[in-house]
Amino acid sequence: MHAAVATPGHAILPPANPPTSIAPQPDFLTACSSSGYDDSSGCTSTTLTAIDNGRRAEALPGMSLPSNWSGLSPQEQLFVATNLERMVRGLPALSSMATALDQAAGVGAATGDDPSPPSGFPFREWGANWAGGVGSPLEAVYYWMYDDGPGSSNADCTPGDSGGCWGHRDKILMSLSCAPCVMGAGFNAQGWGGQPSWAELLVGMSSTPAADFTWQQEAPYL
Repeated sequence: MHAAVATPGHAILPPANPPTSIAPQPDFLTACSSSGYDDSSGCTSTTLTAIDNGRRAEALPGMSLPSNWSGLSPQEQLFVATNLERMVRGLPALSSMATALDQAAGVGAATGDDPSPPSGFPFREWGANWAGGVGSPLEAVYYWMYDDGPGSSNADCTPGDSGGCWGHRDKILMSLSCAPCVMGAGFNAQGWGGQPSWAELLVGMSSTPAADFTWQQEAPYL
């Protein structure tokens, strides 16, 4: 597994939460399609600028995408972006995309639900995220990481019940028993009322499952 290096600044890790949600600046919804997967340069650059703005609140450097980004599948892009958010805050990278978890996340993306590990899959701890109506995995990661608290579109975070506020962010930044820690990523172009749908599973476990993509494979492109 590629080691994460602690970064200077004041990165906010669970159980602490950011003081406020940050609406995307610039508003990437005007640059990205909501009717299908969008890997256009305009969508990507606008969303990266918004992520960089969100990171400044934690005194963190901006996100640099790997050189092979455009050659990755939507699921692989979601895996990479999730790892980049973990690593910039000194957390270990998820070592691989586990095939069984990818299948489970694919079901979640197709049905518009948070996925869960399949029956019999060995784990120590896990967390899951889902997002719909955005065409880029970077948009999904932005909403999960930076616009997930009070006043956001997080359906689990309401004025009457704040228990789910920052829940998506907390799952991306989970403290996992990485022996190893792995991920499942799912994408469905029409999984949310005909619009794109994304899902991810983060799992800590004590055995090494079958994988279809690893962080070691991606490391040379970072």
